[in-house]
Amino acid sequence: MTTVLVTGASGFIGSHLVSRCLLEKFRVKVLVRKGNPVIDNFEKQGIEVIEGDIRDYEAVKKAVNECNIVFHAAALTSDWGSVKDFTDINIGGTRNICEAVLNCGTERLVYISSFETYNHSELDRIDERTPYSVRNHSYADTKIAGTETVKQYIAKGVTASIVYPVWVYGPGDRTLFPNMAEILRNNLFFYWRQHARMSMIYIDNLVDLLMLAAKLPQASGEDFLACDGVDMTFEEFCERLAKGVNAPIPFIYLPYELVYLLAGALETVYGVMNLPKRPMLTRQAVNLLASRALVDSSKARKVLGWAPAIPQEEGFRRTLEWLNTLDPSEWKMK
Repeated sequence: MTTVLVTGASGFIGSHLVSRCLLEKFRVKVLVRKGNPVIDNFEKQGIEVIEGDIRDYEAVKKAVNECNIVFHAAALTSDWGSVKDFTDINIGGTRNICEAVLNCGTERLVYISSFETYNHSELDRIDERTPYSVRNHSYADTKIAGTETVKQYIAKGVTASIVYPVWVYGPGDRTLFPNMAEILRNNLFFYWRQHARMSMIYIDNLVDLLMLAAKLPQASGEDFLACDGVDMTFEEFCERLAKGVNAPIPFIYLPYELVYLLAGALETVYGVMNLPKRPMLTRQAVNLLASRALVDSSKARKVLGWAPAIPQEEGFRRTLEWLNTLDPSEWKMK
């Protein structure tokens, strides 16, 4: 029986990976921090829970031991937080995973990186040959360093594949759809770049790609951008989402440069005052929602034979249907 480890199993991508691995009849292990409320639910499903922190090498090695495949989805993904936390989790945690995979002789590591490693707000097109762009954003910069760590271990003999998802959406989404729905409902949103691209991938389509990256020999040592390949403008996204949740459609535009400066100023104020909550705007959020790049996912299609099984129209419908089952008070926290 194939044994897999999923890190970040309580998160959006990780939880869907766990469900798919159970459907595949794999023996599933998860590394979960002690006290996480999902532990009981995992154990009821017959999942082996290793309680520990990704920053603790011994806990990581215990989780990786005897696994054929490791999906490393754990990461600090916020656009706000301490540099130390981003560094310890996204770089140090990834190094721990790679070292354990190397020492335990794991057959395949699948590392979930991010298209944030590329400067998509300034480039017209992105593929796997596009250089990474360090730009003083904690999440992006530490994901770059984490990805480079995986590549260093590939050079040491680790069999790994790297996948760079764009915006991931679907039932269970905890960021894009619920947060934007909350902002639109309160009529608080304005645009800062006309016709910005929304490059998205439906969660089931991403999991399909991740499973191929884990199973196929031709995926070894390769990296793959993960995108459904059907873009919409950000205005189209907001209009469809607003109509789907009966919220006002935004219409105000402000200059990108002004909004970026405002976000930087807010970050400075919040940092100096040591305020616990994230600012209303951050530079990372401004960049994320100002993408202009066409994301080329043709490599995954050619090398892995992957194609998105769920069309965007159907994915959007399913996600809105799920979102509307929640009380609007839950949107911001999902």
